[in-house]
Amino acid sequence: MKIKYITLLLITLLIILINGINAITIGEEKPSLVDIVVITNDNWVDCLSAIDYAYENNGVILQTNGDMLNPDVEQLISAINPKKIVIVGGNNVISKEIEKDLEKYGTVVRIWGKDRVETNEKVITQLNTNKTMVLVNSHNFSNIVKVSNQYIPVYVAVMVFNPNEVVRHYNKDTVQIYKNNRLIGTYGRNNVVEVPKKVIVIKKPNINNITYCYDENIEEFGYVPVNFTDSYYGVKVDKNNPSALLLSKYLGAPAIIGSNNKKSIIKYTDNDSVNNSIIVATNIIVLKKAKELYLTNNDVGQSLNEAKTQLWSKKIPVYKYGIPYGCLRTYVEK
Repeated sequence: MKIKYITLLLITLLIILINGINAITIGEEKPSLVDIVVITNDNWVDCLSAIDYAYENNGVILQTNGDMLNPDVEQLISAINPKKIVIVGGNNVISKEIEKDLEKYGTVVRIWGKDRVETNEKVITQLNTNKTMVLVNSHNFSNIVKVSNQYIPVYVAVMVFNPNEVVRHYNKDTVQIYKNNRLIGTYGRNNVVEVPKKVIVIKKPNINNITYCYDENIEEFGYVPVNFTDSYYGVKVDKNNPSALLLSKYLGAPAIIGSNNKKSIIKYTDNDSVNNSIIVATNIIVLKKAKELYLTNNDVGQSLNEAKTQLWSKKIPVYKYGIPYGCLRTYVEK
């Protein structure tokens, strides 16, 4: 019995010497495919607000219904194994039940404010960037996307009323605005400006080095449109696939809205923003893995095939990948 034990021990030591200590490593930590996963609800507002944060932190964005974690989203999070999960939005948009479900897959933090302007402000304060910030009406989807092509959009809430149609009650620090005998809202006095034929209500974020313009076209103040005439491809972004704006950041391709003469890089299966966020996240993960492999084999096609194979084994839905080869090549080679 003692001889058998010694023989087994010698065989084990021989395996270690031949293959290295890693050959019998037990409980090795599963690597993360991206550093963070950002979770937003299935609306576009917080999703667009989180784009630059996700990009800066090597992450992806997944959307879900605000009351229950989508099972396909949950499966993808498990496969990604992120270092951190960041919820953008308060409990009224992403429930505490979802937060508890997410805690099974890593550290969870929540960034939120009382409304879209404050939430956006909290997200922006997490950025480490010198990029120019441009004020954008937080209710204007298309202009937020357009500004995002080159700048960081900073949300402001802008409402314009006809002074003949609303009643204003000015108090010491606040203004109550009524329309048709119904309270529209209570605002700080410094947020309400009356000009000829207009009552303008604006909620400003508390961010330094930003000049405010009290105008309903606030996003045009100081904004110089970016020129993408040399780009053949674009990433189509609409209210059903807002997370696609993140893909445009990774690829360095313009975000396009509506009809455009540029060819869209990626196609979407339906008008379901949750499913579309899975498609976008999958494409980003495949891109990043292909680039990682390209650094060692210097072959774009081989890198893509190996990336798909490796990610498929990790239960990433690689069949959703659909980026043109030319865009992939540009991405991995840059």
